[in-house]
Amino acid sequence: MQGVGYVNELISRLTGQPVQDNTQTNHTLDSSPETFPLGRTFYADFSHDNEMVSIYSALGLFRQRLLPDQKLDPENPSPLRTWILSRMVPFSTRMVVERLECPGSLPLPKGIFVRIFVNDAIQPLEFCGGIGGMCELHAFVESQSYARHDGEGDFEKCHDK
Repeated sequence: MQGVGYVNELISRLTGQPVQDNTQTNHTLDSSPETFPLGRTFYADFSHDNEMVSIYSALGLFRQRLLPDQKLDPENPSPLRTWILSRMVPFSTRMVVERLECPGSLPLPKGIFVRIFVNDAIQPLEFCGGIGGMCELHAFVESQSYARHDGEGDFEKCHDK
């Protein structure tokens, strides 16, 4: 699955640990502190907006919510749908991931948190127990099991001969 390598590199930067990925990352670049430094305050990664959809999907953003027995209908889309491409990649897109250390005041306890913005809109991060669009770093990393397990074999399925 495309996007998995990006998510694993993101996890690496958020945790300060080496990249653990067996999909599409460049192991030569990712294993060198010269080309993939850790422990920095600020990173800027760039991609194409057509690849951002894969990254959003691998992260678990914009999950489509359906009622029981409800099916996707392309001729009569639900007004409650969350997967709206024109909002996700509107001719140019920006995703900002923040790693925040909070001192411990309501509503957030003391700890390290992750917050994600897509095109300046904060994402709810429900998949990791997000409160106000923020979830604890360890919960965020745990929620990314699909990426941490190399796309659960989906990447290899694309390259079977």
